[in-house]
Amino acid sequence: MPPNNDLLETILMAGKYALSNLATLLVGGIVVALSFLVIGLPFFLGFVTRCMREIVRGNGVLPEWVEIGQMFVDGIRMTLVFLAYAAVYALIVLIPGIPVLVFSYTDMTFLLLISTILLVTTMAITAATLAFVFFASWVLYASTGSVRKAINIKKVIGFILYNPEGFLVAIASSAAIAAIGVVAMTLVVSIPWAVFTISVAITFIYARFYQDTAKLQPRMVEWLR
Repeated sequence: MPPNNDLLETILMAGKYALSNLATLLVGGIVVALSFLVIGLPFFLGFVTRCMREIVRGNGVLPEWVEIGQMFVDGIRMTLVFLAYAAVYALIVLIPGIPVLVFSYTDMTFLLLISTILLVTTMAITAATLAFVFFASWVLYASTGSVRKAINIKKVIGFILYNPEGFLVAIASSAAIAAIGVVAMTLVVSIPWAVFTISVAITFIYARFYQDTAKLQPRMVEWLR
């Protein structure tokens, strides 16, 4: 298990980063709200990519909403990465989903219940696993600029295995940040800003994971090229 002091320090630093530029945070919530309508999604994904890139370079403050064109391009590319993960999720969930569909047309109530429980469990575990790995892919894209490397399972798993303990800290910290964010979402009007704050805080965590891994394993950067 990751040391408690590392975990707490990571959470506090991520929270500090997420609140480091209130003007950016205000605009970010609006962009997230537009993302629910798809319009703002490329800009949101592009901004998070910029955050990762700048954190890796040593910038510890939320950037401004500038260079919109490049942000949009990064957002479109990360949308492709997201769709790749969504396809994997759909394929995995499809397997336990078929029995649910079949049993729903029969009188086998018990088997329908069991298959439904299996489906829901698979959906939850798969979603959580892919979400954590997705951020690893995201920081790979931010650091290399390559969609191909971001969806290359060998590169993603290899990146994680260069520093598995650090990745555990990243997962635990991200889960804690997400849990805190869920509490903030109890006020419906705060949801866009809570989502933005959670996203950039987790972004900070994974970008720092990349930084720490690069320091511990200098050959990782060359391997990822």
